[in-house]
Amino acid sequence: MALFVGASAMAGAAPSMLFLIGARTIQGVGGGIVFSCVFATMGDLFTPLQRAKYMGYFISSFTIASLTGPAIGGFLTDGPGWRWCFYINLPVGALAMTFIWLNLPMTKKGGRLSDIDFAGAGLLGVATTALMLALVWAGERFGWGAPETIGLFTIATALVAAFLWQESRHPNAILPLHLFKNRMFVYGCLIVSCSGAGLFGAVQFLPTFIQTVLGSSATKSGLISTPQAFGLLVSSILGGQIVARTGKFKYTVLFGAVLTGVAAFLLTTLDEGTIPWHISVFMVISGLGGGMIGPLMSVVIQNSVPHEFMGVATSSRQFFMQISQVVGVAVFGVIFTSTYTNTFTNDSAQMRDVMPAAAYAQFQDPTLALDANRYAAVRSTILALPDGRGETVLAQALAAQKDAVTQGTKRIFVVSLAIGGVLVLLAATIREVPIRSTFRPAAEEAMGEIAGG
Repeated sequence: MALFVGASAMAGAAPSMLFLIGARTIQGVGGGIVFSCVFATMGDLFTPLQRAKYMGYFISSFTIASLTGPAIGGFLTDGPGWRWCFYINLPVGALAMTFIWLNLPMTKKGGRLSDIDFAGAGLLGVATTALMLALVWAGERFGWGAPETIGLFTIATALVAAFLWQESRHPNAILPLHLFKNRMFVYGCLIVSCSGAGLFGAVQFLPTFIQTVLGSSATKSGLISTPQAFGLLVSSILGGQIVARTGKFKYTVLFGAVLTGVAAFLLTTLDEGTIPWHISVFMVISGLGGGMIGPLMSVVIQNSVPHEFMGVATSSRQFFMQISQVVGVAVFGVIFTSTYTNTFTNDSAQMRDVMPAAAYAQFQDPTLALDANRYAAVRSTILALPDGRGETVLAQALAAQKDAVTQGTKRIFVVSLAIGGVLVLLAATIREVPIRSTFRPAAEEAMGEIAGG
């Protein structure tokens, strides 16, 4: 927490963009530590059965913060300035640290700083960075066969191999490989990965559809998509309460997976005639599904491993979910962009020779409508064509653009639907293991469960 607050102060006082990027990196490290420790702390403070309820409360508070954060950030940016988007973390962080100091029990594990697997963490961090850069840059800067892309994938592969070797020999590995012998751990990580990539990755492209095809403003686009968070808020609490009362999770997770698949199917029907509030309903359904999966799978994973491995198992679950979301966005971005480019090129073949080259090049960008100033400038350029052709050419260009965005959006949600099918299959076949109402017994018993699958 201190690292996050200190980095916030650095970001607020940043004298240059490079300094700001560095401060944000440190802030991300601090935030990641806090986020992972929250799940592990709940594992120490509450029995597995109680965790389901409190996990729902945590996700709810996180959702509320996500809803109010952008509005507060906009108010601060328009008022005292963007630096206060970081400075506001200082009093809030100080209050949080005071509360933690006064109320959180101090536990001593007897470990040493030198026991931490810094080498493994470094290898995994650099490997993940190389993989992310390869996926993002392959769709934006370079081609998939470019030397830069191949080089980054090669580096990522080599570092993953080195990471696995490091984990196989380190006594306190950040990701003990024997956890993958635990069927519940593997199922849990696969389920949250499918949930993260399948729908939460795909919905990142909804603003492009809403603003380009439906002609909504950025503000209205946000309002249309926001109901997903309300669905997440309700279902995370409801799912936690159900599991806390029954001690069973499978059918709650399965119901959430089905809702996620239904939402993906409904989103494949989007077109130019879609009514905006219909999208909001679809987003509520997706939020209801997601809220019944993520928090509960954290409880399932914690319930399936020995207490001494609960922290690394929980952080591993968080890592797989976040990495799947990033990979999902990157892959969906490639699918969306390629579909848009092919569709727009085919639809605009007849107008290519009469449209100004600069304007045509701008229309090759599927996110053009998200930049209001650039979009207006391109439209003005086309309207300025002589002989009154501007309006006709612009109408044709906009029709081709809307069709291309629609087809790209449909394509990514079809893929999302396929991933949703895998998610339902995983949720249907996961073994129902009763959630314990007491803390896990001796490690020997738990290790026996791991060996037995």
